[in-house]
Amino acid sequence: MNTIDWSIFILILIITLAIKQFKLQKINSSSIYDKSTLNYGVKLIAIQSFVYSFISLPGQAYSQGITFLQLYLGIPIAVFFTLYVIIPKYKIAKTKNAFEYILNHSDKKIHNLTVVLYLILRMLILTITFYAIAMVLSILVKVNFKTLLIFISIGFIVLHLLFRNKNYLFQKHNQLLYCTIIIILIFTCILYKLPLGMYIDDTLSFTASFDKLTLIDSKLAEKDKFDLTKCLINGTILFVALLAMNTKTLQIYRQSKYSYKTKDSLFIYGLLNIPFQFFILLTGSILFTFYQFNDAPLHYNPNNVHTVKQSIYAEQYNDIKQEYHKILSLRKEASLLYSGQIYQNYSNEVLQDQILSLTENANKLQQEAKTLIKKANDDVEVNDSDFILLHFINFYVPDGITGVIIAIFLISLISLGLREINWLTKSILNILPIKKKNKANEHPIKNRYFLVSILVIILILLITYHVPVFLNLIQILWTYASLFSGTLLAILLISMYGRANNQIFFVSIIIVQLSIFYLYFTTNIHYLWYNAIGVSGLTVLTFVLNTVYNTISISQKEKDILI
Repeated sequence: MNTIDWSIFILILIITLAIKQFKLQKINSSSIYDKSTLNYGVKLIAIQSFVYSFISLPGQAYSQGITFLQLYLGIPIAVFFTLYVIIPKYKIAKTKNAFEYILNHSDKKIHNLTVVLYLILRMLILTITFYAIAMVLSILVKVNFKTLLIFISIGFIVLHLLFRNKNYLFQKHNQLLYCTIIIILIFTCILYKLPLGMYIDDTLSFTASFDKLTLIDSKLAEKDKFDLTKCLINGTILFVALLAMNTKTLQIYRQSKYSYKTKDSLFIYGLLNIPFQFFILLTGSILFTFYQFNDAPLHYNPNNVHTVKQSIYAEQYNDIKQEYHKILSLRKEASLLYSGQIYQNYSNEVLQDQILSLTENANKLQQEAKTLIKKANDDVEVNDSDFILLHFINFYVPDGITGVIIAIFLISLISLGLREINWLTKSILNILPIKKKNKANEHPIKNRYFLVSILVIILILLITYHVPVFLNLIQILWTYASLFSGTLLAILLISMYGRANNQIFFVSIIIVQLSIFYLYFTTNIHYLWYNAIGVSGLTVLTFVLNTVYNTISISQKEKDILI
């Protein structure tokens, strides 16, 4: 970023923090839920959206096209299932959240185990926010990724103590609005910077010719590991769990009084979410087209580039870079010829194959560069797909706007982190044996709150420090969610519709969850399948063990009668 961008970036940060400190604390947070059905629906999307998805999804589409959208096709089915299977039970029980329902229909041990599993999931998801903040900061400052994580943790501790339990800088629906505007702005900027005379229809035709706009395809499914069956089954389970278990989602259901507004808001969520995710993925797909006509970096993470250039591998890296730019130059010439023929409604397969071949060669050189970076510093993360959009923002968005975009992303991520830390802290305190608040113990309770929040931040730091960014951020999110969502949903459904011995139910939950962890670390099963494994595994195991227990109990009673 240049001086103008830095000035705007710092100014926005200062203004936001000032407003937070002096103005926002006067706002009643419950007032955000007005009586508009549309607003309920938009808030559901906002609650289920994460700021880093706006950063990560374009990189996903850049690499693999829009096949990832298949995961979101399960949302409409999840909406119907939630409406007609989950909501009626919540309405009858007048429950505040899923955990209260489980407590009332099972026992304390199962309730506590469910809460612990959910807390672990939310902690793991919070680590992604730390990763995302470090990624945004790494394009601004040349500091080691793990060092950034330490500074981020210290920053969260300071902000948490400063703002106490006032946990928002931007409200969730405002974050959704600002980030959507940013994506629209970036989309427009990409189109504007394409070669002269290349309009939206030509751009889409060019992008589609390289399978970046293909949603369902058996060959792509084999390559990208996202087929329709897998995504539809597991996406449905995943989003049912999110709609049924998320405490903020339940708050909206209660605010709309489980009325027709609840139903309509869920329909709005189902109708708008897929086009919304499609547009973000589409932005990444046309970003692929943009880089066919413009120089793409050998490696998108600037901090890693700085690391390798300061090492003994600098000369080798520069040699790879020179060869890489020669390939890009040839690809640019071929792309210009190919786009001109597309403009004339003609697709030249020879040129298309040439571009694909050059792209494949360029990808090989990028892998060689990543190998050198790991040799230079084995601690750095070389997965750079999440930096693709950030690179475009940093180098191709007009001056001044870059600073605004980076500031909004960073503030939204910090706000998301503060909100999650606050929720985790309160949830942990709720399951600890603490006496009710009174004047005598009010101060110790506040001390416990700050102590627990600091411990949460330190725990997140330890996880992020030792667990690498093994996929792009959006796939890490759904990996973590998939490991727990199936089990959590099965616990809720069995509590609603099943009759099981509580001790057997408790043991079954532990067995299934440990089995999922074991399979994840020892097999190559795709992470999405753990949703189906969790639901079916817990349901079947509980039924079998409960049947065996009942059979043994009946036999024992018959023996006692005979005696």
